[in-house]
Amino acid sequence: FVGPLFAVTTIAIFLTFVRDNWIRGYDIRWLLRFGGLLKKGSPHPPSGRFNAGEKAFFWLGVVVLGIVVSVAGFVLDFPNFEQTRFTQQTFWWIHVGAALLFIALVFGHIYIGTIGMEGALEAMETGYVDETWAKEHHRYWYDDIRSGKIPARRSDEATAAALPSQLRG
Repeated sequence: FVGPLFAVTTIAIFLTFVRDNWIRGYDIRWLLRFGGLLKKGSPHPPSGRFNAGEKAFFWLGVVVLGIVVSVAGFVLDFPNFEQTRFTQQTFWWIHVGAALLFIALVFGHIYIGTIGMEGALEAMETGYVDETWAKEHHRYWYDDIRSGKIPARRSDEATAAALPSQLRG
């Protein structure tokens, strides 16, 4: 029964990333161009720290489906609140359906975040992106860093220096 841990982790992820995942006007333009992924050679539409696809994954997957899976899971974990058999069965279907949809979204997210997008895997391994890559894929985030609106580095030097070596073993 790891459901309560899933619920707590979902809340932690929400609190960590909500600030950078609010929908902006440029996200609609990014969605209309499907991130430039469908037209070969097409430039990537500008985006912030997270593009509209990542924001959709955050809001639909992490937030909405995370809440649905958690609530349905709690109903299933605690059947002693006089739920009927029908209620338990209904919540089982809701739980399974939302979990399967979430898993499918995670697989898509993993694909695009590793082999589906050049430079993304290295960014996850090191915690850093090349300046050219940032400019090409997340132009508004890059501009905010260059103008000093947000810090280029969010971790202190010791953490930044230690983390890549820990990740690489």
